[in-house]
Amino acid sequence: MYTLKELIKITRKQLALDYNCDITDFVKKGNTITTNDLLNDRRIYSHDGCLLKILCYRGIAIITTDKELIPWVKEKLKDEDASWLFEYPKLRLIDRKLNDFGHEIADIHHYYIPDAKAQFITPLFDIKWYEHQDIHQFKNDDRFNEALAFEETHPDMLAVAAFDGDQIMGMAGASADSKTMWQIGIDVLPEYRGKGVGANLTALLKQEILKRGKVPFYGTVESHDISKNIAFRAGFLPAWAEVHSQKMES
Repeated sequence: MYTLKELIKITRKQLALDYNCDITDFVKKGNTITTNDLLNDRRIYSHDGCLLKILCYRGIAIITTDKELIPWVKEKLKDEDASWLFEYPKLRLIDRKLNDFGHEIADIHHYYIPDAKAQFITPLFDIKWYEHQDIHQFKNDDRFNEALAFEETHPDMLAVAAFDGDQIMGMAGASADSKTMWQIGIDVLPEYRGKGVGANLTALLKQEILKRGKVPFYGTVESHDISKNIAFRAGFLPAWAEVHSQKMES
């Protein structure tokens, strides 16, 4: 298992690859502006290479963008307090500037890493584990769209399901979003919600990922209180937030 210090070190190293910055940028004062060079071993998603993406981490921001936008970013965002950078008035300002280039804000997520002091969790239900080669059977099962990604750039590596007899109650899955960090997603069937299924499966999967020498992380959006509560109850701590852009549809 990792200490919190080790978890933070691995997380910073990965985010530095994702945002083309130096790991020391996470401990210096002030925000950092970088160009969106695509580094090996970065996390690769559908917005890879987007015009603008911003990482807020412990009161600082890493702003990665195209060279054309850098003068504006320096003027408007460089000296902003990163803790408040994702307030709506600032996001509206950013979105309007992106519109000038035919782009817009696409998504805002915040992310969690394990609490190294979290209590060890045991199963509350009958469970079954699925390794990478076993997960394909769920490819066309839309009950588990959050738990399983089926993406080549971040393949599903491990999943765990809770059962009520022969009926799956819920499933947590982990995708290898990078060599060191696996992202957890969770789905609980409507009739089994509110029974602790999501938190228990997420915690079990988190523990198993840590045993395998990877760092699990969990992402959600600000308005999803149920998802945030699952993260906290499963032994996760808030770690960083991200926003990224996309090209506007014509």
